[in-house]
Amino acid sequence: MATSTTSKKPTAKDRLAAKQSVELLKGITDKATNKEELTFHIEGTNIKLPHHAIRLLEKVLEEMADGKSVAITSFAEELSTQEAADLLNVSRPHLVKLLESGKIPFKKVGAHRRVKLEDIKKYETALKETRRKTLEEITNEAQEMNMGY
Repeated sequence: MATSTTSKKPTAKDRLAAKQSVELLKGITDKATNKEELTFHIEGTNIKLPHHAIRLLEKVLEEMADGKSVAITSFAEELSTQEAADLLNVSRPHLVKLLESGKIPFKKVGAHRRVKLEDIKKYETALKETRRKTLEEITNEAQEMNMGY
């Protein structure tokens, strides 16, 4: 099951605070790259954060500093076909066709198909790479034909 949270568009004050925070945070994390977690002292309380959570926080702050709203979604390791389709921004019937054609592995639990999040990410990465290569080929052909690109 997916859970999600979305922030509002940051105000100018929020953007400035995010920019200052991410700069300070990067200064700390760049020095501590070999540590699995870092401890922050905030208003009298020590908070230990895993290194990957700090990198995620940095990314959120960077996006806020740029004035963007941020959405964070968590997914289970195994997804329903609807969750997988939503993640790929395709219809559920299209996803089922991808599963049945063998392009994305899945397993059946009773009458329901389950897809690993890892397999969805692999498919998405491969699809993006294929698109990039195709676009590069089209660009090269257009240049060879002196089409002004």
